[in-house]
Amino acid sequence: MFADDVMIFFDGGSSSLHGINETLDDFAGWSGLNMNREKTELFLAGVNEVESQAIANYGFTQACLPIRYLGLPLMCRKLKISEYSPLVEKIKGKFTSWAVRSLSFAGRLQLLSSVITGCVVFWITTFKLPSGCIKAIESLCSRFLWSGGIENHHKAKVAWATVCLPKSEGGLGLRRFSQWNTTLSLKLVWRLFSNGGSLWVDWHRFHNLKVSGSDNISTFWTIKEKANDSWNWKCLLRLRPLAERFLRCDIGNGLSASFWRDNWTLFGPLIKHIGDGGPLRLRIPLDATVSVAAQGNVWDLPMTRSSQVHSLHNHLNTISLPLRPLVEDVYGWYVNDVDCNSFSSSKTWQVIRQREEKKGWAAAIWFKGSIPRNAFNMWTTHLDRLPTRARLQAWGLPVSPLCCLCSAETETRDHLMLRCDFSTAIWNLVQSRLRLHSLRFMDWAELLSWIRRTSPTAPSTLRKLITQAVVYATWKQRNNMLHNSNHIAPAAAFMIIDREVINSINARRHRRKFRNLMSLWLI
Repeated sequence: MFADDVMIFFDGGSSSLHGINETLDDFAGWSGLNMNREKTELFLAGVNEVESQAIANYGFTQACLPIRYLGLPLMCRKLKISEYSPLVEKIKGKFTSWAVRSLSFAGRLQLLSSVITGCVVFWITTFKLPSGCIKAIESLCSRFLWSGGIENHHKAKVAWATVCLPKSEGGLGLRRFSQWNTTLSLKLVWRLFSNGGSLWVDWHRFHNLKVSGSDNISTFWTIKEKANDSWNWKCLLRLRPLAERFLRCDIGNGLSASFWRDNWTLFGPLIKHIGDGGPLRLRIPLDATVSVAAQGNVWDLPMTRSSQVHSLHNHLNTISLPLRPLVEDVYGWYVNDVDCNSFSSSKTWQVIRQREEKKGWAAAIWFKGSIPRNAFNMWTTHLDRLPTRARLQAWGLPVSPLCCLCSAETETRDHLMLRCDFSTAIWNLVQSRLRLHSLRFMDWAELLSWIRRTSPTAPSTLRKLITQAVVYATWKQRNNMLHNSNHIAPAAAFMIIDREVINSINARRHRRKFRNLMSLWLI
């Protein structure tokens, strides 16, 4: 805890403040750490004029709520634009400072996944951010990733939803902040049930859960949302349908687990499995605990013709009785029917996030030892998002569709990277160095197939490394020719590729898959 970030609560009386003031003076005498009165502020509510005047004599500056504490706004309602704008402005400031640097796409991606994500997570671990705030942040992130700044709105090559998929599913491994916010909000629900000894938990149990006349945590499932509830509490209540997929109760004495509302059987909450008429049919009250249904060594449930009740009877016969009177009911967080022993944000996020099929080509792009810059360019190329002349013309731009390097055919991805005279010459040099039979690639699928193969002189890792270097060098030379009219021979481009491959292998020579690559490439 930072000494200048301490909050001390008192009952609003001058005598209480006097005792706190004396305690802090004693602490200063023992430790030499004095309270800074210039930075100390006093917040009062519901205090009469007499007490207010007596408190004012202590010399503390009186301030008004809402305020920011540890960088976060302290309030009970939904955040307004002006209240989450410090977060947006902080992110804008970082992007502006980075924009003056010559960062590659991979470098920008690294900053997004570390620095920016860290700034946002600090907020979303505390409360649910408005969707407008999250959209604004993700829009800034997209602009920075694709343009290097935050001014240009129209340079995104790939949809942000795709960017935020795992790499194995065709994305870049970022996370959607909305889904991550939901995951971290579920952690707050878990804290309510886990008996972690938190002051936050005790406060909510006393003020929000005890109002129904019971201090049982199971009332969380039935309590109604009220107009005067705080924004954070309303958000937690709206997460109940999602939370019940993960929260399960392990029965001990059955005195606290709700028979109808808690998830303690294979069927989830029994009120949903049997229906609203269940309490009447089974003669068990809606607010009953599990212990009410267990009488000694038997379950005291009537038989009915309902298939749901019949399946419940069969399941209950697998639970040993009598219940354990000295063991309390405890709640566990289960993901895919596996107990996590505590809350697992990563495993929970894997369940609730947007999912796509795993892509077979992902391993050809993202592998240990790849050059981040080249891997990012290879990913963009595979998705056919490079602004080739064929695509520019399709967008309505008045440009020639012919290839910048050979001027012989339409400049598509496959032509530029595989069939152009320039790229064909480079591929011939590569295959000659690898002592392979010369193979002319006709389309992108053939190239991916070639990458996956392995041979004594060209293992798959070496093929991946070389392919990404060739694709990057070809695209760089295309842009150099387009913007600077500077043409270099394929042999000169191959020398640049050769040096890059040598440097990459040398930097990773201690890794198992890279130990023998240098000899294979140079001999």
